[in-house]
Amino acid sequence: MERAEIIGVGTELIYGETLDTNTAEIARSLEAYALKVERTLRVVDEPGPLAREVAEAWERARLLVLSGGLGPTPDDVTREAVAQALGEPLELDEAMLSQIEALFRARGRPMPEANRKQAMKIPSAQWLDNPHGTAPGWWVRKAGKDLVLLPGPPSEWRPMWQEVLPRLALPQRAYAKRVLKTWGLGESEIVERLGELFLRGEEVEVGTYPKVHGVEVVVRGREDLVAELSEKIKKKLLKAVWGEGEMTLAEAVKRRMELEGATLATMESLTGGLLGAEITRLPGASRFYLGGVVSYSVGAKARFGVPEERLAKTVSAETAKAMAEAARTLFGATYALATTGVAGPDPLEGEPVGTVYVAVAGPQGAEARRYRFPGDREAVRLRSVYAALALLVT
Repeated sequence: MERAEIIGVGTELIYGETLDTNTAEIARSLEAYALKVERTLRVVDEPGPLAREVAEAWERARLLVLSGGLGPTPDDVTREAVAQALGEPLELDEAMLSQIEALFRARGRPMPEANRKQAMKIPSAQWLDNPHGTAPGWWVRKAGKDLVLLPGPPSEWRPMWQEVLPRLALPQRAYAKRVLKTWGLGESEIVERLGELFLRGEEVEVGTYPKVHGVEVVVRGREDLVAELSEKIKKKLLKAVWGEGEMTLAEAVKRRMELEGATLATMESLTGGLLGAEITRLPGASRFYLGGVVSYSVGAKARFGVPEERLAKTVSAETAKAMAEAARTLFGATYALATTGVAGPDPLEGEPVGTVYVAVAGPQGAEARRYRFPGDREAVRLRSVYAALALLVT
């Protein structure tokens, strides 16, 4: 399979001053084509390093896409670097210069001299119009390969890329991708369960990616093989798979509540309202979510109905279940979720930081699960939210 490479240009990308989302989005747009995106990288705004990377990528790839560095300032050097890498001179295009000047006149401003460089291109390049900015792009077809230069701002490069991509006439394939979302299993356990199903080939491949909402198992490749392999994986992982694609845990909970005609309430300690906030982010949450309380102190837990005998040790399975039962009674809900634990930075009640209990109460009684989450205070709190939601869907 032929290769594609994508380069994000900008020193600000190296240091994280601007988050590079362009290269990933461009890569995703190429999934339907018979090209393997073998490498994406970020390169500084310096002609030497950028020209070197372009020359090496041009040797390897059938398609090379660059994003950024087409502005008018001295640190916008993508044109110069590509000209150097391909061994062609930069030439001023008077017609393009007139277009840029007309754009400034329409804005009621004279064109700064610096913008002249945006009308420079190499002989093998065709212009790509930019209806949303002053920086036109390039399309170079040379030696059976394609090179595309795009601006950095998404509002400018996306329309340009959508216009040029079909013109590249790239070979297509019957491509598919399925994202299986899991909870309760680590990466190594998933790989062990999958065994020979964990494939890494040209036609189909499997990857596992830890997220705060659980491990995602991604199957990508030839459409028929992806469908067959995904179903086999789901049978191996069983209830650990709670959703697919873009579905969130809160959406999975909403789906269950609506299917059962059930209602939900919450009582939160360490999460301090994050659980209720995650649920109420959903449109239509009011159809099943009755409400919640933040019982952060021992006194608040007692006032909201948690029995006194459960409060000697608040970080425990018994307290978590008592909180869920109290919330269910308080709101008259079918189900209730509760969270309690140690977010940090200090231990509490002899329990180390990251110790969390989540519980669910429902018509069949109450159940609690214990976790020991890594990370800082906010990471522990967020993981606790997802752990609570997972009680209703795994």
